[in-house]
Amino acid sequence: KTAPHFIVNPLTGDPASTKDGAKETLRGDGCVAAFRYALVEFDNLTREEQLRFWSSIRLPVVALLDSGGKSVHGILDVRKLAQVVTLEEWTTHIRGRLYDRILKPLGIDMACSNPARLSRLPGYFRSEKRAWQRLLWLSPEGRPVTP
Repeated sequence: KTAPHFIVNPLTGDPASTKDGAKETLRGDGCVAAFRYALVEFDNLTREEQLRFWSSIRLPVVALLDSGGKSVHGILDVRKLAQVVTLEEWTTHIRGRLYDRILKPLGIDMACSNPARLSRLPGYFRSEKRAWQRLLWLSPEGRPVTP
């Protein structure tokens, strides 16, 4: 059984082509209705290192989520970083500038840099990990994390 997830950005409800164009999907990047948030996670840092990262970086953090495993998922308010209305603008401003230039050199998981990325839903107990998926930080206005 897979633990529940959510997509960080709202979807249109209309089908769109997958990246390779082979079929249609209801939850792909082409289905994003509004480009509001970006998911950031690490696969190569300990939990303590991830928490130190989040408490030191000066980015508009909306939420930090404990995955119930080894990761802390950060959700950033990208509206404070760039005006993004289309997938092409996401690719240029968020993927190109935020992820490629700033976050990639810091070791984030680049597989999570698309706008329709799934994150772990807080409040679910992952029996295979014997741990809860939890909300660690919430700031609806998006601001740097403070201890």
